[in-house]
Amino acid sequence: MARVRFPALFALALAALAAPLGEAQAQDPRIAAATDGAEGRLTLDRLYSLPRIIGTAPTGVAWSPDSARVAFLWNDEGANFRDVWIADVSGGPPTRITRFPRPAVVEAGTDVTAIRSNQLAELAGGVAAVTWFPDSEHLLVTFRGELFRVAPGSAPEALGLESRQAGFSPDGRFLSLLMQGDIWLARLADGRPGQATRLTTLAGAATGVARYTWSPDGQVLAVMVRDSSQVATVAIPDYLGEATAVREVRRPFPGGEPGRLRLIVVDVATGTPRPMLLGEDDRDLIFSLAWSADSQRLLVDKSDLYVKDRRLLSVDAANGAATLMYREEEPENVMAFWSAAWAPDGGVYFTSDRDDFYHLYHLTEAGRAPAAVTGGDWAVERFQVTGNGLFVVTNGEHPSERHIYRVPADGGQPVRLSMRAGTHAPTYSPDGRWAAVLFSSDTVPPDLFLNRLEVPGEARVTSSPLEEFAGYDWVIPEYVTFRSHVDGVELHGRLMLPPDFDPGREYPAIIGSIYSNTLRNQWGGRSAHPVWGVDQYLLQQGYVLLNINIRGSWGHGRAFRRRMRLDYGGIDTEDIYSGVLYLGSLRYVDTRRVGLWGSSYGGLMTAMSLFKRPGVFAAGVAGAPATNVWHALTGEMRVMGRPQDQPDAYADSSAFTQAAGLQDPLMIIHGMRDRIVLFKDSLQLMENLMLLGKAHLLELVALPNSPHGWDTRELYQTRYAFKKLVAHFDRYLKPGGGSGE
Repeated sequence: MARVRFPALFALALAALAAPLGEAQAQDPRIAAATDGAEGRLTLDRLYSLPRIIGTAPTGVAWSPDSARVAFLWNDEGANFRDVWIADVSGGPPTRITRFPRPAVVEAGTDVTAIRSNQLAELAGGVAAVTWFPDSEHLLVTFRGELFRVAPGSAPEALGLESRQAGFSPDGRFLSLLMQGDIWLARLADGRPGQATRLTTLAGAATGVARYTWSPDGQVLAVMVRDSSQVATVAIPDYLGEATAVREVRRPFPGGEPGRLRLIVVDVATGTPRPMLLGEDDRDLIFSLAWSADSQRLLVDKSDLYVKDRRLLSVDAANGAATLMYREEEPENVMAFWSAAWAPDGGVYFTSDRDDFYHLYHLTEAGRAPAAVTGGDWAVERFQVTGNGLFVVTNGEHPSERHIYRVPADGGQPVRLSMRAGTHAPTYSPDGRWAAVLFSSDTVPPDLFLNRLEVPGEARVTSSPLEEFAGYDWVIPEYVTFRSHVDGVELHGRLMLPPDFDPGREYPAIIGSIYSNTLRNQWGGRSAHPVWGVDQYLLQQGYVLLNINIRGSWGHGRAFRRRMRLDYGGIDTEDIYSGVLYLGSLRYVDTRRVGLWGSSYGGLMTAMSLFKRPGVFAAGVAGAPATNVWHALTGEMRVMGRPQDQPDAYADSSAFTQAAGLQDPLMIIHGMRDRIVLFKDSLQLMENLMLLGKAHLLELVALPNSPHGWDTRELYQTRYAFKKLVAHFDRYLKPGGGSGE
């Protein structure tokens, strides 16, 4: 097992594009000095405080129309507040071009009101969005809901406009705005937008524009309208105000009304809407929506709610008539990693697992069999057609990797363009010659790189980690495989050993944070929760950590995913148990001291594992656990079907019905403002355990100010919750227990 000490400064800001990053690092004279000094010890207080040791990840990448520059949102000091930066493809360091006012942080002492104010300041994210004006010189910037026109070297110019989605028509005539549930247009004159006027009148109490896209000729817009008026409401109590308030939130439940979508085309000149005739059921899901190059047709990739009946439609934008181009009917399907786009020849590219793994296919015309563009025991995660070729991101190197490849339009050997092992998330330039890549790996926290696509090469744009980062030992995972004890299927794991690992000792182990799609060579593994810090802290405290790509995960073939059907808390928990057996094959793991944790669906699996296999786990921690599948979102019907049709499967997959099996200590961490997994479900489980005489095995950690992402908002909550988690494992997995810090 490897561990690494990083240089504090990874590279000069933007090296020559042809030079590998490692060469740039070796030439930086600051590196040797930055790595001198005593090694530090990690604490949860420091790991989850500002400024972040790992820095702030760049976001909001936007290319200029002339492909010469890329804008992005970043904070180079490790704080949340992002401003706009620009990098030029010709080289040189990135330039910060906005300095918006930041909320003040005061010396609070023990004044709770001032502390709360500081927490709100900590959360302030700064600039929310950036895009380029058609002239490739100015930028449209969204700050605190208001729009600004920004030019490098000049103060932001307030436009007196607000929008949660803004963009420019392809012909450069209009700025389009999504305001108050409708689309508004502001005509550009002398490079500035004038007064905005309402184009659509679609908004209602629970209806409005969900999203829209311009036609290439700038004459019409395709508009998706969402109607949630019949969706059930749920009451979410809020206890933190002067008086308890109850918020009614529209939230669909399995088997109930999911909300409706309809597609219209709106003429810019007249505002006249034309309905697109996509079929009788407006509850269907729409995965892709794309204009043809001649602005005459729309490509719609849609399916039923249960992702069992997929249809690719070519829709005439003039009269709304839809032509079925391709159909997949798969009663056993449970996942939908689908996308589609027009091909330059007028056909369609789309991803499908019709031949086992998700791959890219080319359909030349309706009714013909699609031709495979890619193939093999690996999967395509995303693709894009540009003026310079066809690009895909795949896990072809290893299930944990995501690399960029150029693919011949009609199939053939893909050419890898990304250089280093890890996860590459590209945004391609309009001319298809460059990719701005958000990259991270097991050894590199998230940063922005520029990749040249014609002659492969890369350069680092941002260096986010603080110099302090170099003072710690960071453990590097290794990737392992083992077999399912149920059916022998190969499972993939991410194993991490303590930094002072001694193969002659026996260590306690923790499986988690468990979830699907966690096997990733990126900083911290699973990016939805900031587990990178608590993982490294647990390793420092002497735990062995294992994560597992359980059944249902992307990238392992169709049968691997579909084994999940009607079986939450079944084969997935058996895969976890296979991980315990694997740990038992390692002489240095004491299987009497194995813990398990996860959040949301991972919380369900944690609870189910303890309930169904008592005595296997010494302790578990379930964050925001989805213990009642009847209260899931409608998307879970992809796996479970309708509860009216599958009542036994819903009962078997809901942990609160299995609570009698609990014999081992369980902690639940749950935010009381959670709209995704209802806090009341954890209370119901607690009530059941009390009735069963097992509540002494449960510790409920309630977070009054937390939504579903209980570790992703205010850092004081994150620190508190992770300390509770660590203390729970220390108490039950370590001789003599511990405090968690």
